[in-house]
Amino acid sequence: MTIKPLLSLAPVDERTMRRIQRWAGRVARPGSDDVEVEVGEIGGVPGEILTPVDGPASGLTLLYLHGGGFFTGSIATYRALLEAFVRATGGTVCAVDYRQLPEHSVAESVQDAISAYADVLDRAVDPDKVVVAGDSAGGYLTMKVAELATLRGLRSPAALIGFSPLLSLHPDRPDENVMRIDAVHEAVLPVRRIAALRALWLPDGAEIEGSPDPLRATEHIDSPTHLVAVEDEFLRPEVEALALLLEDRGVEVDVHLWRGQVHAFPLLAGRLPDADLAIELAAEFALRHVGESPAVEVEDASARTEPLDGELA
Repeated sequence: MTIKPLLSLAPVDERTMRRIQRWAGRVARPGSDDVEVEVGEIGGVPGEILTPVDGPASGLTLLYLHGGGFFTGSIATYRALLEAFVRATGGTVCAVDYRQLPEHSVAESVQDAISAYADVLDRAVDPDKVVVAGDSAGGYLTMKVAELATLRGLRSPAALIGFSPLLSLHPDRPDENVMRIDAVHEAVLPVRRIAALRALWLPDGAEIEGSPDPLRATEHIDSPTHLVAVEDEFLRPEVEALALLLEDRGVEVDVHLWRGQVHAFPLLAGRLPDADLAIELAAEFALRHVGESPAVEVEDASARTEPLDGELA
């Protein structure tokens, strides 16, 4: 009722982005006593490494790439979610403040993400237990990391996690043979603002390594993938399309659709029960694919399981 009207009316320009960045900085949450934080650089990118204060209870290392439309969001604003992953996995969580608009393009965000991933592989006690996760714009970077790891000959992530991931730079186009969600019911993000953002995401002269759209690069994505989307968000159709494309190649994919939630709701960890449950389910998926058992089996009693059906033209 508040955020969607603001995003619908505010001009998409540098001034608005800087205002949102200042506001986001004010709502950042302090850290918790049960999580230890090491501040430094990860692959030359400003970042933090978070671990349980008593030391990791699992060998999992998770690289988290935050969302925010490539112009807002930071480690500080994602503190609660990052710490929730530390608790849920008992492992090590790495996060980076990759370059963003208005000074930098998506191409530079992608380079920071893959540089951080390469460094995390080197740092990890067991590089076979490295998982990559992200939400929204960070979900785009997560899939780009998986693609570029293949193209560069790096070890593929043990698993991928995407919360409301952006999977192309034109999710608003009606000519992609992907059924769209009714914009009236869309969860927070107004689809009609994407065109203005896209011009800033990839200005003239900026080139993204590999495919600009992870949805078109599934032949390079081999990692088991856990996807979360909201029933009424306009990113949902491409999430389902990605799942179908990966499934066709024999990649294990879980898709969780949530009713009555907002885009990238796991950001509200510690404040919203659905957010905590989504993180626990994702952590369970990640631990299973690195060969470790979760401390507690997670069950969503209200969930309904059904096959993912669809046709891709």
